Amino acid sequence: MARKKRRKSRTVNMRRNLIWLTGTVVVLFMVLIVRLAYISLIRHEYYSELATSQQLRDTTIFADRGTIYDANMNILARSATVWTVALDPNHTDEEDHEKIAAFLSEKLDVPYDTVLSKCKEDSYYSIIKRKVDKPVKDEIEKFIDEEDIYGITFTQDTKRYYPYGNLASQVLGFVGTDNNGLYGLEAYYEQYLSGISGRILTAVNAKGKNMYYRMESMTDAEDGYNLVLTIDANIQRYLEQALDEAVKEHNVSNYACGIVMDVNDGSIYAMASKPDFDPNDPLEIYTEMLSSGLESITDEEEYLAALKNAQEYQWRNKAISDIYEPGSVFKVVTASAALESGTFTLSSRFRCYGSYNVYGDIYIDDARSYAHGDEDFTEATINSCNSAFMQMGLTMGREIFYSYFKAFGLTERTGIDLPAESGSSFYTAEQMGPVELASCSFGQSNSITPIQLVTAVAAAVNGGYLVEPHVVREILDSNGNIVSQTGSTVKRQVISQETSRTMCQVLEKVAENSNAYLSGFRLGGKSGTAEKLNSDSGDFVSSFCAFGPADSPQVICLILYDGAHSYSTYGGNIVAPVVANVMSYTLPYLGVEAVYSDDELDSVDVWVPYVTSLSLTSAKAQLQSEGLNITVDGDGTTVVSQSPQGGSSMPKGSTVILYTDESEPKYVTVPDLNGYTESYVRSVLESLGLNLRVSGSTSGYAEARSQSITPGESVQEGTLIEVSFILSDTND
Repeated sequence: MARKKRRKSRTVNMRRNLIWLTGTVVVLFMVLIVRLAYISLIRHEYYSELATSQQLRDTTIFADRGTIYDANMNILARSATVWTVALDPNHTDEEDHEKIAAFLSEKLDVPYDTVLSKCKEDSYYSIIKRKVDKPVKDEIEKFIDEEDIYGITFTQDTKRYYPYGNLASQVLGFVGTDNNGLYGLEAYYEQYLSGISGRILTAVNAKGKNMYYRMESMTDAEDGYNLVLTIDANIQRYLEQALDEAVKEHNVSNYACGIVMDVNDGSIYAMASKPDFDPNDPLEIYTEMLSSGLESITDEEEYLAALKNAQEYQWRNKAISDIYEPGSVFKVVTASAALESGTFTLSSRFRCYGSYNVYGDIYIDDARSYAHGDEDFTEATINSCNSAFMQMGLTMGREIFYSYFKAFGLTERTGIDLPAESGSSFYTAEQMGPVELASCSFGQSNSITPIQLVTAVAAAVNGGYLVEPHVVREILDSNGNIVSQTGSTVKRQVISQETSRTMCQVLEKVAENSNAYLSGFRLGGKSGTAEKLNSDSGDFVSSFCAFGPADSPQVICLILYDGAHSYSTYGGNIVAPVVANVMSYTLPYLGVEAVYSDDELDSVDVWVPYVTSLSLTSAKAQLQSEGLNITVDGDGTTVVSQSPQGGSSMPKGSTVILYTDESEPKYVTVPDLNGYTESYVRSVLESLGLNLRVSGSTSGYAEARSQSITPGESVQEGTLIEVSFILSDTND
């Protein structure tokens, strides 16, 4: 009986265990079915993509970024193919790690330990170095083949090159490591320059090697569009050289900038700021002014912040991004408004006592606090008389004055095709009291950008038309087809053509009485010197704006220094000669022919004929036909040698010394001519048998500021000395 019970109990237990086991299997099976359903139905897309990513390599084909050309199709920025070298650590053999690290660290200039640690990562892609040039890539590929190495990969990329280094760097800008434009034109025209990347999907084996016979698909890249600029590399280079020399000569502590523009359609021929940078390596600090302050910073966080500020300072295009009080150059706007509104005429007269009673007991002094006395409109402009311009502003009234300030574009951005253009800071008509109106009339209190000022002055002299400045002439596709063109955009006519012609005549008189005088070219212009009232440094902004030819304006040039520390801070002294220098190159380069007055013809340069070995009579005849004087040294009848040599360029009226025997040439010591007038310098050099070429102002009050040959140097008789004269008593 007990045995039957035990057998029955054992049977029940077996059935119970079987039921439990069967239930467990059913539950597990149901879980598996649910999991499979979840993976195959709900997560199908995810796991399909994951499988595809393990079986296929997706390689990006980077589009070539568009080329940037200057106006003459010189390449200013271009892209070249480079590669990113990376490791696929999960497919490298462990015994090859040290070999890979040793080779790549040497070829790519990456620390050995860094490469070795990347070899041991648990990943499929670890970048070793970007922007690797083709010769280095070829060496790595040879190493891979010879050593039978797995796991080193290459991804095609592009690298931006700027063949002219720092030329127009703040206009061009630069790109980041991802080839996206970060500053300048590179950023502004990013959507045109960048292009559209392509891709290649390639099957790979278990070791990550390409199975090229199973390529899945390929989408070609579309290269970016090309830009053709209005910037002319030759004018740009000349402007930058002039600014570099000026910064050194006048110890400019903050910055100098310049703009050369077509006065009629707004095409920018050149635009530069100093200090600048090399866009091939934009993170480097290139000027001692910026780098010297960094060396003494020991705190890392403070150093990085200071470094960032220094980099952004050298990247910033001050010509469009910095505002300043323009000083007396702004008087061009006030004078134009005074004439156009009918408030004043050329025959209007002013009385200057050295200061002007603006309101109540408030007087504002002239720049040099001396009285100009009685003067007409043109004389007041030549004298840059603050009193007269305060009278103009106050007589017009704040509503009329502000309406012209606005009409000349000084309350809005110019719209130039560059990023980070600043707006101006100004008093509206409602905000102007008598004191504000008076100071605004002669260029203080309101702050504008250099590009706003140069377009306003251009409007005053080009017939009255406010044009939109631009730096891109046209956009081309990769086949050279024109996608778009930028022509002249006239916003509005600010003043009449008659008023504009009058302003040209007035400003030509100003330039004739300034250090911007340029023989053979009729320039008009205005200087300016404005104290930085909101600055603790007590610095001034010195500037000069000139256009030419005055009777038919084609080119306008504005140059300014922020913080010059020199023998003068007046723009008429230290900036005007530089503007004249830039215009002396730009006007002939653009095809403007020199037209000399009778007085200028008397001193224009001529080529000295070769007369050595000629008879004395023939030699004299040839030299005299060129307007040159002759001095004979010796008793012979044949010219043995001459000074200066044939082929030299000399001002007409210079003296050529003819030697008729074999006696040694005579040498003289060059005197120090600094500070003397032209007439005195000429008499001294003539007494020594030396010739003079005059540059700069020809006014009788001008003084010698520099000379081409150092005082105390010994030179041969007949040598030409170029002396630059400065009119020190300028009116800013």
